This record gives sequence, C-alpha cells and structure tokens, in this order.
Amino acid sequence: MKAALLYGKRDLRIVDTDVPRINEKEILVKVKACAVCPTDIRKYATGNHSVRSYPINLGHEWAGDLVEVGATVQGLHPGMRVSGSGFSGYAEYALVPAERVERVFEMPKGTTYEEATFVEPLADCIHAVIDRANVRNGDKVAVIGAGPMGLMLMMVAGSEGAKTVSIELMESRKRTAAELGAGSVVDARQPYALKPLEGTCDKVLVSIGHPKAIEQGLRLVKECGTVLLFGGAQNGTMVQLDPNLIHYREIVLTGSYYVGIPPNPKLFQRALSLISSGAVPVKKLITHRFPLEEVHKAFDVIEKKEGMKAIVFPECSNVL
Repeated sequence: MKAALLYGKRDLRIVDTDVPRINEKEILVKVKACAVCPTDIRKYATGNHSVRSYPINLGHEWAGDLVEVGATVQGLHPGMRVSGSGFSGYAEYALVPAERVERVFEMPKGTTYEEATFVEPLADCIHAVIDRANVRNGDKVAVIGAGPMGLMLMMVAGSEGAKTVSIELMESRKRTAAELGAGSVVDARQPYALKPLEGTCDKVLVSIGHPKAIEQGLRLVKECGTVLLFGGAQNGTMVQLDPNLIHYREIVLTGSYYVGIPPNPKLFQRALSLISSGAVPVKKLITHRFPLEEVHKAFDVIEKKEGMKAIVFPECSNVL
C-alpha cells in the first residue's frame, strides 16, 4: 500500500509498505479521507514537537471503512463506516491499536467521510469549551484566532447559547467567522476595536499559541472570568504577564489539551452528533482536497495559511 511517512524535518515521503496485520485486539480500516491538522505542520516543520521516533505517519484525523476486526473486539464489525484518530491516516490502510479502539465510532447515515475527519478536533473543542472553560448559555465568549480550531471553538460555544466574538487578523478568516455565525468579528490589529471589549468577556478562548494573544486574553476577560489556552505554542515560548491581573480580579487561567487528561472517548460521540445534526457545519471549513500523492501540496497550503482545511484522499475515486 501507499503511505506518506515523515522521516525527519521536512522529510515527508510517499512510500510503498505492507498492509498492516492486526492481532485479536486491533482493527484495520481502509482510509477514505484524512484531514491535515496544524499539529502535523508543526511536527513536519520543526522535526520535533513530541515526535518520539521516525518514520511516523502524522495523519490523525481520518475516516474510512472497517475491513478487519480482531477476535476480542466488541461492538465493531467489517463494513462499518467509521471515524477514528491516531497517527495512521496518511495511508491506504490504518491499523488501530487496542488502546485506541474505543475512540473509533460508526458514522451516522448521511455523514460524509470528509465531515467525519473533523470528529477528533471537534471533540477537542467540546472538551475545551464545556469541560474546561465551563461555557454556559448567555456567556459572552471571545475566541482569539479564526483558524479551523478557533472557528470550531466559536461554533461549539454558540451551540451552548453563548454570545460569541471572533478576533482575527486575516480578512478571509474574518469573513468566514461571520458566515459561520460569530455574533461579532473584531480586527485583532485595531486597538480601537479591541478597547471596548476589555474586561467584558465571561470567557476568552485563545486558539493561538502566541504570547501577545495570551496577554490580550487577560485584558479582555472580566472579573472572575476564565482565560483558556487552547493553541499549542512553539517549544521554549515564554509569556510575560502581570500577576495582579489574575490576583486582584480573580481570573482563572487554564489550559485544554486533546480530549482531556485522561482522554474522554465519549466526546468523540458527542462531536459526531454535532456534525450529523448540522449544529456545527464543519464541511464549510474545507477549502482544499488532494490525493495522497500530493500530500506535500496539502501541507504547503496549510503551512502558508492559504486555506482553512485540506483533506487528503488515499484513493482519488473516494466518495466525498
């Protein structure tokens, strides 16, 4: 089979390899679609960012058809259309190890493979918005950054009844935020536009791992509010902040990672429900599609921020 494997910094290769063989606790999926995540780009561009060994298949937002099921696996059977996660998606077949089988779910009828690639990142956003930031109906929630994750954070907050504010630099992304239901959209470069927001937001979700965005979040949140750090920063990033902002205003500064520590697999099912119901229209985030042989182009588009979300297809004939 064909697979795209990372062998080192910017060393991504299309290789021929054997179809994986499963044991009694594993499953095998024929991959139909795999989305490019910003985390893939960080690993590709830096050669580190938690890469433990090479080669590595970076694809972890994928969907496909279940073709083999280990003898002891319960609740899954060949023929199911499923969504999954784990570093195996940039290939024709993905082996799901025993510890990740519980994070594989059948796709509802009417949900496309493309849409199902969003299950893992949307589950991350649900955890951030509901479990960590404790967003509730009527909250005023500012989301700094309108990339794909920032927009999903915004949409999840909106689905909980929050009044959302999207803060972004890029004109194209500001337009997308408005189209996807932001209550208001603010240009991050304009101090006069940001000034009225200072001290008014119940929750601020920082989807960008940049010191200025974090500092901005602390200025926007109101007393007893919450600032949540969602976007991963480059290794070695340091932030200067005034501790009195947190101390005297009783601000909660917290973080969110993946679907929690320890991971909560139930969030994947909740993400599927939001996608299938149309409450979070993830398909509107897709801007580019590529066959596996052009995975470098997919990475280039996302790294240069020329698109919002790129989908890679191991087979050009895949049904979308």
